Amino acid sequence: MGQYQFNESFYAELENKITVKNEPYPHAFIKNFLPDGLSKNISDDFRFPEKDPEAGIEDKVFQKTKKGLSQINLMPDSIKNLINRLNSREFISILEKKFEIKNLVSDPTLFGGGMHESFRGGYLKIHSDFIFIKKRKLKRMLNLLIYLNEDWKESWGGAIELWSEDMSKMFLKVFPYINNVVIFRTDYESNHGFPDPLNCPENKSRKSIALYYYTPYDKLIKPKKKFYAIWKKRPGVKEEKFGDNLSFFKKLKNKFFFRI
Repeated sequence: MGQYQFNESFYAELENKITVKNEPYPHAFIKNFLPDGLSKNISDDFRFPEKDPEAGIEDKVFQKTKKGLSQINLMPDSIKNLINRLNSREFISILEKKFEIKNLVSDPTLFGGGMHESFRGGYLKIHSDFIFIKKRKLKRMLNLLIYLNEDWKESWGGAIELWSEDMSKMFLKVFPYINNVVIFRTDYESNHGFPDPLNCPENKSRKSIALYYYTPYDKLIKPKKKFYAIWKKRPGVKEEKFGDNLSFFKKLKNKFFFRI
């Protein structure tokens, strides 16, 4: 990691690579986001600590075989350094300019983000994310996802899909090849996920780094009830474990949903 200089030219190169499209909602898909050697170094270093306080694989109705680590002090140095750079004021200023958002801030706690890993059979159904961290008075505005999977095959699946607000059309499908990056606006209808089970070999996994960016919101503003993810059905697809939307949602949200 030491060979990479995180200077003005580094940030200038990242800025030049980000082009925002507005359908189905503001987003950018970037190939070769980081210098090749840097992305490979991070991919090689991607591992969870032996004694992981967040150990355990999530296995829920809408999200299966996922492992995560949000404690940055437990991450490999190369990943820790990269996250710090992407949470820096220099990079946040680029995101503010590209996505036309004022007063963006990073989350030093990496709440819900950090290192993510999914295994064979894993999936993440189409959903829109939680938006508000009520206790900290933060409104989530952007997701940034970095994929770190060398030699990934399309037949293994795992592509993130971006869907329209009304779930009538998929606008973008990005496979989790190493150094692919997707950045997108987080809103009530920013529907996304990788909904079909991974078909990778048992000794392979889908690895990514997730970073979220926020703006402060005034305590007098009453946010809509958006403190947990909202899961969506795809048209024409039988979702065996889905059930019918809101009534089902209300029954199970305390058991399955990520509350803030």
